[in-house]
Amino acid sequence: MSALMIAGIEIHKDQDGRFSLNDFHKAAGGETKHQPAFFMKRPETTELVEEIFNSSAGQSYSPVASKAGRYGGTYVVKELVYSYAMWISAKFHLHVIRTFESVAANDAVIPQERRLPVAADNFDAAKRIAESLGLEGNQAILSANNMVRSAIGVDVMEMAGVKRLVNESQELNYTPTELGAKFGMTAVSMNKLLADCGLQHQVLYKPGKKRWEVTPDGKLFAVITDTGKKHSDGKPVQQILWKESVQEMLARLADQLRSGLPAVIAGGVSR
Repeated sequence: MSALMIAGIEIHKDQDGRFSLNDFHKAAGGETKHQPAFFMKRPETTELVEEIFNSSAGQSYSPVASKAGRYGGTYVVKELVYSYAMWISAKFHLHVIRTFESVAANDAVIPQERRLPVAADNFDAAKRIAESLGLEGNQAILSANNMVRSAIGVDVMEMAGVKRLVNESQELNYTPTELGAKFGMTAVSMNKLLADCGLQHQVLYKPGKKRWEVTPDGKLFAVITDTGKKHSDGKPVQQILWKESVQEMLARLADQLRSGLPAVIAGGVSR
């Protein structure tokens, strides 16, 4: 069976095909009262586990297993997944059933020998969609991979054995807080230093509200990201990250400011 996605959460499986109840718990909203441990202690669950075990004498593994490590937790067979989903709510139960049926249908429609070419065609189309939305490089690749996985249940990167993508710029990006920590400064002081360096400036975007914007000189060192938060008008809240290459300029400016020398000139820092 292809990868399961419930409410945007990937459901992991162990080597025997059991499903992670912890992932289903996250997909259901992660409420404390719905923790898998509580479900497993129910008399009805214990009885169902025994019945599954007794009716599957030919199986070489238990219907329930506890795993440690990165994807640790409680792993169970599909029958117990259905029971867990029904315990949470009728709505979640129906969602889980339909998702299983949908993934099974995809598996039936795409023969094993066709999975790679179908995934490749879907990936190309998904990447074009991602690029049309303004994504580039690794962002476009990751977005396309997520779209293919959601659409046909195939993880292209996993098939290719790719666990991570090399950052195109080979630079780390820092928030003002993280950058400030490298200089023993607060985020407020670091933002002021970036402004003194001519890399950003404050603008009034509505009465009583200011924000930082990158200057033309700052674009060489800045990465502007859309966060998961939104303004009242629905536009995404943007955050400015700074490339690690900006540190040399900031260090020179900080030294000049300490010595009382003239520091800022158009396009950067005086030497």
